[in-house]
Amino acid sequence: MNATAATIAVLQVLIVILGVGGGWWLLNAVTSFDDHDELWERANWGYLVQRVGFVAVQVIGVSSLIGQDLTSWTSLAWVGGGIVWATLLASVGFLITDWMIQRTRATRLDALNTIPLSIGLVRLGFYLGLALVVRATFVGHAPDLRTSLLSTLVFTVAGIAGLVIAFHLHGLVAHGNLRLSMVQGGVTEALESAAVLTAVGLILYGAIAGDFTTWPESLAGFGAALGIAYVGLYIARYLIDWFVLTGECTLKTIHAQQQKGAAALLAFLLVMVALPISAAINLYVE
Repeated sequence: MNATAATIAVLQVLIVILGVGGGWWLLNAVTSFDDHDELWERANWGYLVQRVGFVAVQVIGVSSLIGQDLTSWTSLAWVGGGIVWATLLASVGFLITDWMIQRTRATRLDALNTIPLSIGLVRLGFYLGLALVVRATFVGHAPDLRTSLLSTLVFTVAGIAGLVIAFHLHGLVAHGNLRLSMVQGGVTEALESAAVLTAVGLILYGAIAGDFTTWPESLAGFGAALGIAYVGLYIARYLIDWFVLTGECTLKTIHAQQQKGAAALLAFLLVMVALPISAAINLYVE
């Protein structure tokens, strides 16, 4: 790597760091409560996981732009634009998750510290899924700038819609009123839902990442991946129930008895299952 490429790479990373730092400072500024007290004195986990998710969208979302075009100074503009785009999407994600989980208008900024851990975890899962979708839209090449920008917008919107649909489908498949339980503080329901959202984001990453071909092929590949994500994850969910969650710990009892350890294991395994599915889909789409 020559001196110019090394300098550009360092500046790309610096732009991301400044973007994350600026976003963190801005969130501190717009909240009326003492963020330091909430995060570090009171150890408000419900608030902390939301902040972590916001940063994840920024960093994971733009990470695929780091190291690209190290021979061109214009790559700095792309990284800067990417961090701004990811920050805007994280803000939109906050509004979407409020509607998705609580069915209410956006939580007031001065009430963010009152969000329970359960809602914070689901928001974190949505943010991780969104981060992977955003990252995927920056991977690969398109025949021209217009197609590149349009495909980024289209597949970002499609990915967000896929995550929202996944949340509602999960509510239909799971036992009981999953959404209401999370609103009331159900941590096990939140862990599983967060895992589903992250896993779907992983699988969609495999479908979106790569060079743009044609609109029919790209959209067909995305639709197929979305169907595989929904079906594959629920097959995996029941297989985990049969072979891993044995004895008096099953899908029926995890939420009813708030078995947090089993819920955490189930969440971890669902994300792990999504990894090979995502890799296989990426090979198929390419």
